[in-house]
Amino acid sequence: MAKALNEKQVEEIKVLLLENKQKIETALRKIDEDHESLSTMDLKDEGDFAAASRDYSNDIHIKKQQKKELELIDHALKKIEKGEYTGLCEMCDSEITIKRLRVKPHARYCIDCRSFIDNEKKER
Repeated sequence: MAKALNEKQVEEIKVLLLENKQKIETALRKIDEDHESLSTMDLKDEGDFAAASRDYSNDIHIKKQQKKELELIDHALKKIEKGEYTGLCEMCDSEITIKRLRVKPHARYCIDCRSFIDNEKKER
């Protein structure tokens, strides 16, 4: 049977989740501020416009990814709040290593299940 995290480890993961949440929220605010200043920029030529458009497009992609990560962080924090967070894979109930959780504290799946999900998406 897989080993769930102990209270100390759950607290460590909670701290990491809250730190990551704060970083992402700060980054999202910065992107929004940059987009607001974009409308007041004096774009001199097509090159300036192209560069601004490319940056905006990149920001939109980053923002989308960051919001998705924020949802995963909130999901993990809610589970901790309810006392339901175990650090076990939500698909197979295997242990998600503490090493993996320290890098990606919002991980919902073990490496094997994550690979399976990613491969399923590629095949569609």
